[in-house]
Amino acid sequence: MLFMRQTLSILCLLFSLLAMNTYAQTGNFNLENWPQTQAALKPMYVKAIMEQAGVHQVSFTHPAKFYISELDKFAAFAQEKNYRPYLKTSVAQNLATIAVIHCDWNNGVPPWEFAQKYLGDKQLELLQPLYGDAITKLQNNCGHPTNSQ
Repeated sequence: MLFMRQTLSILCLLFSLLAMNTYAQTGNFNLENWPQTQAALKPMYVKAIMEQAGVHQVSFTHPAKFYISELDKFAAFAQEKNYRPYLKTSVAQNLATIAVIHCDWNNGVPPWEFAQKYLGDKQLELLQPLYGDAITKLQNNCGHPTNSQ
């Protein structure tokens, strides 16, 4: 009987983690939901998003803790400025934006080149008040040498 309870508990936990992983990767979990998310769940969501990016050959150097803090800050910023498009965008996509801004979206494309394609000038301008120093570093290709041809 004890074995069955433990097995059932483990299965419930695994199912919950799978559901959370799926929810974190879908467009249903938006930045406006982030502030109300339980602190204990935030690392699981962020790690699931980072793992999914890894499936697409994207790596990160910053830890999940960094992204939790930045998502907290970004959600407050978007709420304060009433930037509805960010608030209605998935946490996963906002995490990607934060990673690109902080030179941490490592996909083999030069950081500034990728930022221009992914974010564009208008978004970079909107994010300047919050991430001015990071954007300056990004514009300098994150300290990476450029390939001159």
